[in-house]
Amino acid sequence: RLQQEVELARAIQIGTLPDEMPIVPGYEVHGHFQPAEHAGGDLYDLAMLDGRLFMLIGDATGHGFGPALSATQMQAMLRIAFRCGADLDEAYRHVNNQLNEDLPDNRFITAFMGFLDPATHQLRFHSGGQGPILHWHASTQAPSWHVPTTFPFGVMDVEAAGPAGVLELASGDILALISDGVYEYANALDDELFGDARVAQVLSRYQTLPLPELTAMLLEAVAEFGAGAPQRDDITLVLLRRKK
Repeated sequence: RLQQEVELARAIQIGTLPDEMPIVPGYEVHGHFQPAEHAGGDLYDLAMLDGRLFMLIGDATGHGFGPALSATQMQAMLRIAFRCGADLDEAYRHVNNQLNEDLPDNRFITAFMGFLDPATHQLRFHSGGQGPILHWHASTQAPSWHVPTTFPFGVMDVEAAGPAGVLELASGDILALISDGVYEYANALDDELFGDARVAQVLSRYQTLPLPELTAMLLEAVAEFGAGAPQRDDITLVLLRRKK
């Protein structure tokens, strides 16, 4: 019976993920979720809303069923906020303040949320403690890294969202939203972390592959680096590439 309940909880969480990748004019997008346990504290969402791509990746503190509930709660709040007509700033403020009221004092959620306009190729976002955000520039064959724009969701009430981050994607550019389950994957031999430099190396080497294959190559590189170390944290990736 316990096993049945565990499997049901996992099925419910997986059911909150996109059934299929949205069609974004001029772009390729892919998401991947790999929990460390039966359920995880990570989440992602991808959806076209009023002609723009909504992108979300989050990480509730810890992993297992408790954080999974927190992550699902935040995702549901954001969907309702946008259905009710809230813009990005309003959604951040309302959801943050509600989570601050609902979550225990030792719980919070790091999250990146943003809207991409495929017509202007501009992405406007709030990154609440989620980072680093990797923007791979095809023209220079080099990455730029974006640090969080504000503190995690649910830490304290805010009266305003604060300034949003803005970036523009050029032809061939890749935006990589990656949870710390990748960056902080530890090697079994010396406990060294995978780190952001190795992530950039994988993107540099395999940047022309379709995004599902690029994701697979990154996960393979992480597993090889781990040298048999168990996965201690949830792994979530959202990759976006502007087509040439």
